Amino acid sequence: MKNKGSLIFTMAMTLLVVSVIAILVITKKDNGSSNDANVAVTNPNVGTKFLNDIDTKGQPQQGEKDAKVKIIEFGDYKCPACRYFETDIKPDIQKKFIDTGKAEMYFIHSPFHGEESLLGGLAGETVLKHAPDKYWKFQKAIFELQPDTDQEWLSMTAVREAAKNAGIKDLDALEKDIKAKKENAGVDKDIELVKKHNISSTPTIVINGKEVANPMDIKEVEAAIEKALK
Repeated sequence: MKNKGSLIFTMAMTLLVVSVIAILVITKKDNGSSNDANVAVTNPNVGTKFLNDIDTKGQPQQGEKDAKVKIIEFGDYKCPACRYFETDIKPDIQKKFIDTGKAEMYFIHSPFHGEESLLGGLAGETVLKHAPDKYWKFQKAIFELQPDTDQEWLSMTAVREAAKNAGIKDLDALEKDIKAKKENAGVDKDIELVKKHNISSTPTIVINGKEVANPMDIKEVEAAIEKALK
């Protein structure tokens, strides 16, 4: 009788485990079948994400509006990889695709490196408000100030220097508005976009809704643009 009781107990436990596994599988399947276009969905075949309906209204933009190819960069002035993209990858992209009207580009501030990143994002948003025609020169100038070593550097002094190098005249007014956080809503919007689309690293480069797996490889970035142009 003891052995029979043990057998019944074992069968019952096995049935319970199978039932739990079945429930988990069904739940996972239901969760994975979401059609919400605002959620980043990983493609297991190529390790990229499909990022649909990214709101670029009010973001820094360059190139022909409504060009066939839309490039979006989620970046951070404090990020060394973003500096590399700005100085070593983007110039060729600019020359071949943006300046020729084939592509337009947007930048979304993604402050992943603490207070300095937040100041950088706020400075960028404030420059966009004060002197929108100087934004991209400011972005290039601030990245050029980034040192090779990991240290604190993104300060108001650096912001003023980059703004001056970009040709912005009224530096005092710019600094006043940055300190007053007048454009903080723009930073908050960018942070919400980062969260909404599950952005976890910078730079994240999105071309016509599809993330480039390796944005540090210029050949891969150009190939993605060429594919989007077809």
